[in-house]
Amino acid sequence: MSKRAGKLSFIVCGGGMIGLSVALGLRQQGHQVQLIERGQQPELSSEFGARVSAIAHSSRALLQQLGVWQKLPAERLGPYTGMQVWEHDSFARIDFNAHEVTRTDLGAIVENQLLEHYLWQAAAEAGVTIHSGVTSVAEQISDDQVSITLSTKLGNKQQLSADYIIAADGANSQVRQRAQLPLTFWHYQQHAIVATVHTELPHQGIARQAFTPTGPIAWLPLADSQQISLVWSIDDPHSEHLLTLSAERFTQRLQSFSNNSLGQLTLASERHRFALKMQYCQRWLQQRLLVIGDAAHSIHPLAGQGANLGFADVSQLLDVFAEPREDYHRTLRQWERERKTAAMTMIAAMEGFKRGFAGDNPLLKLLRGSGLHIASRVAPLKQQLMQIALGG
Repeated sequence: MSKRAGKLSFIVCGGGMIGLSVALGLRQQGHQVQLIERGQQPELSSEFGARVSAIAHSSRALLQQLGVWQKLPAERLGPYTGMQVWEHDSFARIDFNAHEVTRTDLGAIVENQLLEHYLWQAAAEAGVTIHSGVTSVAEQISDDQVSITLSTKLGNKQQLSADYIIAADGANSQVRQRAQLPLTFWHYQQHAIVATVHTELPHQGIARQAFTPTGPIAWLPLADSQQISLVWSIDDPHSEHLLTLSAERFTQRLQSFSNNSLGQLTLASERHRFALKMQYCQRWLQQRLLVIGDAAHSIHPLAGQGANLGFADVSQLLDVFAEPREDYHRTLRQWERERKTAAMTMIAAMEGFKRGFAGDNPLLKLLRGSGLHIASRVAPLKQQLMQIALGG
């Protein structure tokens, strides 16, 4: 496509939700797009995947614009119409309902592999050139163009060139590391235990979260009215022990924090454990390299906003390349400033929640209980908390 027509060429590294979304969006704008992914297209399974994301309305709007949300099978989506947040062994509690913000729901729980499967399919149909089963081993980035060297499993090498490289290859981004972009990070000293859990009582489309002295627990409603996705963020000294417990002992301990709101709990999948840490890339634009999604930022999962931050990166980046510009670099600098501010705001909010609800000091419990009690009754405060929950 002619540069005179304002069309550009892109290499997107990473075939997860964020990489596939930006590749698809750019291709729909008429740009030439190549995507690099070491794996293959995720396969659909009859079983619910353990890794899920809470998709906010803003992210859903992007996926609808890309023509993907409409293709997701309704029987695999878990819209939630309310949220219940409480502290274990305390009177601290707050409830949110969709009707308070004149919405039919607050968001939807979607399996990562399901969304990636349909994004991949849409990207291929739109004309994105997908290089799967390969890894990038070197990048050459200048003020005028970029090139990347790929390696196949057989050791063959291939070189690609483009106007821009977009690093969307996750929290351990190799592209970001090779570019030596400065990174701020700290370990939360916690692991997330994730699993699918069967519930005796219907979840009624309510997302539940309990704060405990060793970390928050989230019960996220799936499409099946009696299955939830568990995300148990727990301090490191306790996380490994949870995996060694029998299924019965594990669910008994989980149930002790549930206020019996879901009845008897039963594990419906294997348990998986993931280390939690905050990462923030200090530079998202370097010459013609762009960094987005988890490659640019990763946050604590307690509010489920990691994926939504990434989708917002994509949405605003697509706005930059939607029309021909005389100076893309200036507009990209503005995009970088805005997205870094949004990421830092969310990082600070999550850190405040995590620290504010840590420990079991009686005085702090009283303050937390009083704070949530006031917030639930003061409309502006509650609206602010709901905006965080909605990804706003």
